[in-house]
Amino acid sequence: MGSALASFAGQFGRLLPRRSIGRPSLGYVAWTIGWFIVFLVLTFPHDLVVHHWTDELARQSGWQIRYDEVWLRPWNGYHLSNARLLAPGRDTEPWLAAKEVVFRPSLIGGGFPFYFSGEAYGGDFSGSVEQSGGLAIFVNGLRLASYPRITSLLDGKWGGELSGEIHASGGGDMKNLEGHGKLGLKSASLTQGKAAGFTVPDLHFASGDAEFEMKGGRLDVRSLKLAGSEVDAELHGQLFVVSASAMPVTNAVLTVKPLPGAPPGFEPLLTLLNHNQKPPGGAYTFTVYGPLNALRVR
Repeated sequence: MGSALASFAGQFGRLLPRRSIGRPSLGYVAWTIGWFIVFLVLTFPHDLVVHHWTDELARQSGWQIRYDEVWLRPWNGYHLSNARLLAPGRDTEPWLAAKEVVFRPSLIGGGFPFYFSGEAYGGDFSGSVEQSGGLAIFVNGLRLASYPRITSLLDGKWGGELSGEIHASGGGDMKNLEGHGKLGLKSASLTQGKAAGFTVPDLHFASGDAEFEMKGGRLDVRSLKLAGSEVDAELHGQLFVVSASAMPVTNAVLTVKPLPGAPPGFEPLLTLLNHNQKPPGGAYTFTVYGPLNALRVR
């Protein structure tokens, strides 16, 4: 038995190098392995990987991420060109669109949560997406004039920047969304505005703040305050979202107080809307209702 083992060991010994591997050989092996990893990363079907994640997200929540091309930069994640975020339903207008978005999956949990960031509408944004559809978005310096969902509400020239955060969860339909958010306006304005064929006086607001909650297809505006050059305004009420493709309907209370810098015809217009009565404190209160693109005042 001992002689057989010795014979086998002798045969196996012929396969081993007679000299130890030197440093040049180890360097060559490391160089070969390194280039193999590089070519594997470059030729890996990253598009299939990202498609798997986005399909899973759409299945769980209804939110869709569409893009044209995808490529990987190992130091910061996947890059998606012409990326669009679409809400559940048949709405084709993206809630967020950017020429390029950096998409970074988590190293654990099957890639979720995803972290994303990019630049759009003259500002920048970042956030995360959970597998269940939970969404957190932080925006900074978004220009109102560049964001179609705002400019489509009222004809005119929009100005100003929007910053803030939105947290939402739920899936399948916009009516199932729940969440909350805070938004802030800086140097906002609306000039040459028209609503239902009527000219809207030019308005300028140095600052504005809003807080809201979403639940059951309803957005409760806790507080929306605007400090302006012509008027100070405050609004609170509800915004009803039937579906992503339908214009939201509002029912809210609007308080407007003209300031010394208001246009000459502005207060007479408010007085006319207030049944030709001037309020004692100078602040006019109205009920605003109807679709956002065709509001009515009483």
